[in-house]
Parts: sequence; C-alpha cells; structure tokens
Amino acid sequence: MEHARFTLAVPDDADLIGRLTTALATQSDPPISLLRSGEAVLTFESVTGELMLRSRVIQALELAVGPDWQAIARRVE
Repeated sequence: MEHARFTLAVPDDADLIGRLTTALATQSDPPISLLRSGEAVLTFESVTGELMLRSRVIQALELAVGPDWQAIARRVE
C-alpha cells in the first residue's frame, strides 16, 4: 500500500490543532498521523493514496475550522 505525506502551514494555535487532531481521530481507517515540525507546520501521513489523504485532511480542516479553512492553511512543498 502507498504511504502518503501532506504538509500544511497553519497558525500556531493550540485550540485549532486540538480540534484538527480530534477531527482526524474520528475518521475511519487507515489512521492519519499528525507530526508537528516548527511552530506552525503540520505533516499528515497515512498508509493510503495521496489524493485520499488530502481529501481526508481537508474534511478534518472543514470540521475544525469551518468553510474558510483555506484562509488559515497553506501547503508547504
């Protein structure tokens, strides 16, 4: 199975990261790990395809932040 990684820069807000972590934990398998590097860079990893990982992270962001999640998240290459 493919192993995908997706990295975003988000505000360094403990409440936001907590909500995002909770939203990810409520999703089905395979689990998505959230690794924090630096103050506001989050890397999401899972044993799934890259498009599926991105879709699930976006769903979690919509739950954690709301429909304006794109205003606070920026993809990191």
